[in-house]
Amino acid sequence: MKTIYTLPGLRGFKRWYNYAYKHNTHMITKTAENRHKILKFWWEFGDEATLAAYGAKRSTLYGWQKILREKGLVGLNLGSQAPKNRRKRFVDPAIIAEIRRLRLETCPNLGKAKVKIFLDKFCKKNNLAVISESKIGRIIKDKKIYHHRQKISHFGKIKTISRKKKERKPDNFETGAPGELVEIDTIVKFVGQLKRYIVTAVDTYGRPAFAWEYSRQNSFNARDFIQKLEMVMPFRAAAIQTDNGSEFHKYFADYLAERKIKHYWNYPGRPYRNGHIEKFNRTIQEEFIDQNEMWLNDPPEFNRKMADWLIWYNTERPHWSLDLLSPVDYLIKNGHLSKMIWTDTNG
Repeated sequence: MKTIYTLPGLRGFKRWYNYAYKHNTHMITKTAENRHKILKFWWEFGDEATLAAYGAKRSTLYGWQKILREKGLVGLNLGSQAPKNRRKRFVDPAIIAEIRRLRLETCPNLGKAKVKIFLDKFCKKNNLAVISESKIGRIIKDKKIYHHRQKISHFGKIKTISRKKKERKPDNFETGAPGELVEIDTIVKFVGQLKRYIVTAVDTYGRPAFAWEYSRQNSFNARDFIQKLEMVMPFRAAAIQTDNGSEFHKYFADYLAERKIKHYWNYPGRPYRNGHIEKFNRTIQEEFIDQNEMWLNDPPEFNRKMADWLIWYNTERPHWSLDLLSPVDYLIKNGHLSKMIWTDTNG
């Protein structure tokens, strides 16, 4: 390809043009193009004409020319406009000490809005300038004023309790086979002055579901539920997602770790990310629990009746999401099961 230069006869222009073209591997902005245009005008008409036409001083032009020679046309792009010398925030040490006392000694990890109530009184008493709530938050973050829980053993040793980071389901997570993700939740029902807890589970691929009633909500019963789920499901669960309820800690979490089942925790306040089990909870309440509430005080009888309903739900009830097939028929149609026998859970 032949290159035609629009400004022939300018000494060095051809060399600079080829250098800039060779190194132009990034986006060239309008600013860079405009600066290059001014440089070309300067090379042809000189300092005074360029100053009159564009207001560009000689020192600026030489600076652009140096950048063009060293970095190419892309170097003429507008750089960061952040100031080189930033103002440093000054906070009276007495205020920092009071915030530290409030959050570490008076009330662990007291929120910035509550800190401000006490801090305002402290500032007025000591003739200090009152600071805003947002500034208190920045101070807490900058100075890392956080209280970490501690346990004192019977030997008098202090041990800091570290919070374990909860693993969340990836946004691009998709299931392609049964058992890749099972969602579990708990329905709470009131019977007179008592509470009853129905733990529910649904596989997100073929939608087979399971549920069991308990009189107590704890991790021991949640572990019992996952053991029953393993007996009745025709496949092994590879990953389970729950909300942040206390019943899904301790014995439940330890059992999942023992079985090498990945445990995803749903984000607080985002039930739509646990959508399959939320939909099943509505279905089982409307189609079974509401009609059998009188049996909730008798868990064995309630679970026996619910087991019969679950067999019908999984083997016969059509689902819109499965093209009006039952979960079992859907799994058989897609080659994941040749035959399913839904285990009797009366024991």
